Amino acid sequence: MIIHYKEDLSQYSIVLSGPLKYSESFTFVPIKFHKDNDYHKCILQTPLLFSPFGIQTLPNGKRVIDISFQNKNNDNSQSSFLYNLNRIYKIINRKYKSKYKVNPFIKNTDFNECIRLKLLETTSLYDESRNNIQTINRFTYGSFIIHLEGLWINKNDIWFQWTLLQACAKIPIHLKEYSFIDEIHEVKDKEKKISDKYDKMLKMGVPKEAVIRQQIMDGKIPPPPPPPGGGVQVMTKSKDIPKIKASDLMNIKLKKGKSRPKKIIEKDPNHFEPPTLEELQTTLSRLRPTK
Repeated sequence: MIIHYKEDLSQYSIVLSGPLKYSESFTFVPIKFHKDNDYHKCILQTPLLFSPFGIQTLPNGKRVIDISFQNKNNDNSQSSFLYNLNRIYKIINRKYKSKYKVNPFIKNTDFNECIRLKLLETTSLYDESRNNIQTINRFTYGSFIIHLEGLWINKNDIWFQWTLLQACAKIPIHLKEYSFIDEIHEVKDKEKKISDKYDKMLKMGVPKEAVIRQQIMDGKIPPPPPPPGGGVQVMTKSKDIPKIKASDLMNIKLKKGKSRPKKIIEKDPNHFEPPTLEELQTTLSRLRPTK
């Protein structure tokens, strides 16, 4: 379950599971939320936050991202979400401060309060159109789904483990191809469609005279000149244009279209289904030598 940033976290209680010893120096304590006799992982959706540095790769090879609350004066949702996070820290600090130094996960920086998140191999990055992206650049706003997995205990210190599950970044729009709407091209395309209309009528067997009448009705060619000696007559109304008679339609012979044989696709019994990226990653991780 993902808890939205607008939800009041005070209705959840924090539950610490049994410690898990990973080495002589490190012990991990999982954290969960409890509400209505049910336990939930500490997965939160943040409001729109600022990333001053984007995704960074540390010297040890781990990828991290810092998210900042520097817009909290303009966005009340940031202030309330920050309050809920501080509440989590105070509960843990109150429980362990007599025995350990509980290091705060909210740091004061030049960009106001910041939280550092660790990226996993399964972390997904998207833009606002839900397209996958490869990274998040510096000075970028975005929404984040973050997970408080638990606490690391090392000697006399306690550290919070925050990871990034998904991010949706506000990426500037880039047009890769020529995208201007040219009026000249519009006119040419319109003329081409009209020309295709009359060509199609001819191909279907409509008499040329009937096609010409249609062109006159559409105003695409001028009407014929008046007969000699008959005075000046200008056909400006549709009633002056010769009409298509029923006898003309009776003489139309439509051309038969060519029938296309249906393609029979033979199923290959040895068809290979390529594995997904997740399956490849899982297989590769199993092949890596253990240290």
